[in-house]
Amino acid sequence: KHYEISNFARPGYECRHNEVYWTGYPYFGFGPGAASYLDGVRRQNHRSVITWLKKVQAGESPIVDQEELAPEERAREAIIFGLRRRAGINRREFQERYGYDLHQLAETAIRTNLEAGLLEETDTHLRLTSAGCLLADSIVVDFL
Repeated sequence: KHYEISNFARPGYECRHNEVYWTGYPYFGFGPGAASYLDGVRRQNHRSVITWLKKVQAGESPIVDQEELAPEERAREAIIFGLRRRAGINRREFQERYGYDLHQLAETAIRTNLEAGLLEETDTHLRLTSAGCLLADSIVVDFL
């Protein structure tokens, strides 16, 4: 089953790890170089084992980088990641979760790519077509 742009799996064996990223759910990273995402905030720990360990032993935060996404940035990122999934984006769930209608947020990008045959839209979902999957990296730029 082709469940994500670059991944195939037998039904029931899809990578749950990647699904967390593509659906925007929180994830926690522990240890040197680990990344976390919670409540719209992305964090990255020190990559150096020595620096990370010194920070932890001193009772200090090992976080080296942190970025808080604004609500619209979170919504746009959800579109970009959601389009990686062959199921695409559930329009109702997107609106409930992010407070934006897909067309309100990205009308031009959606219309342009629908007309080019790279996106398809149903009453419930927006997703890449087979042709769109081949050009996904260039399509998602339209949603930035």
